[in-house]
Amino acid sequence: MMARRSLPDVATLVFLVLLLALTALRIEALRLSPVNLHFDEAQYWTWSRTFEWGYFSKPPLIAWAIGATTSVFGDSEWAVRLAAPIAHAFGAIALFLLGRRMYGAWAGFWSGIGWLLLPAVAFSSGIISTDALMLPLWAWALYALWRLVETRHWGWALALGIFVGVGALAKYAMLYFPLCAALAAWWWLPARAALKSRLGMIAALAALIVLLPNLVWNLQNGFVTVSHTAANARIDEADLLNPDEALEFLTSQAGVIGPLMLIALFWLVWRGARRNADLTGEDKFLMAFVLPPLVIILAQAFFARANANWAAAAYPAAVVWITGSLIQTKPRRLFLGATVAVNLLLCGVISYAGVNTAFANSVGAIANGMKRARGWDETAREIAMRATAQPGEPPFTAVLVDHRALYFELAYYWRDARRAGLPLPPVRMWLLHGDARNSAEQVDPMRPEEGARVLVVHMTPGYAPVVAGDFTTFRRTEHLSIPLGGGINRDLELSIGEGFAPAPRDAAFEQRLVGED
Repeated sequence: MMARRSLPDVATLVFLVLLLALTALRIEALRLSPVNLHFDEAQYWTWSRTFEWGYFSKPPLIAWAIGATTSVFGDSEWAVRLAAPIAHAFGAIALFLLGRRMYGAWAGFWSGIGWLLLPAVAFSSGIISTDALMLPLWAWALYALWRLVETRHWGWALALGIFVGVGALAKYAMLYFPLCAALAAWWWLPARAALKSRLGMIAALAALIVLLPNLVWNLQNGFVTVSHTAANARIDEADLLNPDEALEFLTSQAGVIGPLMLIALFWLVWRGARRNADLTGEDKFLMAFVLPPLVIILAQAFFARANANWAAAAYPAAVVWITGSLIQTKPRRLFLGATVAVNLLLCGVISYAGVNTAFANSVGAIANGMKRARGWDETAREIAMRATAQPGEPPFTAVLVDHRALYFELAYYWRDARRAGLPLPPVRMWLLHGDARNSAEQVDPMRPEEGARVLVVHMTPGYAPVVAGDFTTFRRTEHLSIPLGGGINRDLELSIGEGFAPAPRDAAFEQRLVGED
């Protein structure tokens, strides 16, 4: 008689049901969403048309993911974004497994569900971003490292290296992981023993092999992606001390992981600092993967600036740490329930705003935050009407834009018209400086041979006098205003330039540009 296979426990079954249900709801929300692509998303879609090992400002995984989903489901907005909710579900599984091994079945359940209910994850599931791909890989690397410490098996070392390498192909913030792992090894002897052995070398070598093609691509392209990532910090352009920026960054984390979860995290860090000798191995391991991203980005905010999502790598470990600590006693479980309830409410608001334009417009902060992803289809139609040759007029040889957002949005929202063979002129990017400072300037700068008669669309009207200096003749023609909802408009200025002959981008030009600013 065959032995009956053991069935998954209740915690696992409930987790899988909720995981599938929530992911399905988020995919359906993508299908129903009226929100256009943000220009970053349109840029990633443009990159996805060709396979490369790197792109101007990001590693390649996001373009590959979009290329995969759109090759199956077409190029509509929901298909461009489809990898995001799927990736977060993938990450939730890793945190479920990690929480389960560290603290028990129901701690695993609430770790996985808690991740899916973070406000930032709810928001990130509705857009396609590098964080949406990197964070799940970080979660799996975290689980692989824990299993490596437990088992000392080379398979987990190989898995660790692969997850770290692929994560770095999503976003270079994945390279915080080795720093966190080193801190875990310093604080906790079992992690030190595992990583100092040949298993640590296997993991490092696997990560390097996965990342190597991107490193070669960067070498061949002047390390453009790495330099762009470093330039985002802008420490050399900032005031040296910005306590207000640091405080703003800290408070913004309430919107990333939820206000009560942030309080719980502060409590855990404070407790860890006061009672270091009493910390368990789980505490030390998880804290090592929370503190470095938070401390580094907090310092970045203090000395320059930092976006709220820049420390997101801290939160896979934070969710497991918070859950495992709060589930141990009844009063703490009540607080854990409150954190889940508050985050569930916030997720509901975020998701409803994504599919209901009227509701989003009624909340000023949401309407203002979503304005950059609205009205691009209408903007593209209006510009297409003006770019099409009119009876009795010579055709335009190009459409020149002065902002990369407009370049990538036109590339996306003119895609069907171009496939249908409509005679739309090529879209070119005005080169502000002597060298390319963004992907649009690198790929499609305005060319003199296409400058006979150019429709110029200004998103930055202050540049219009400088743009005019690049043409033999130049005249303003129209102000175009696109309603975005909530009383917000997108205002553009249109001009016609003839005889494109760009002025030299020398020191005199840069001085003139400063004067215009």
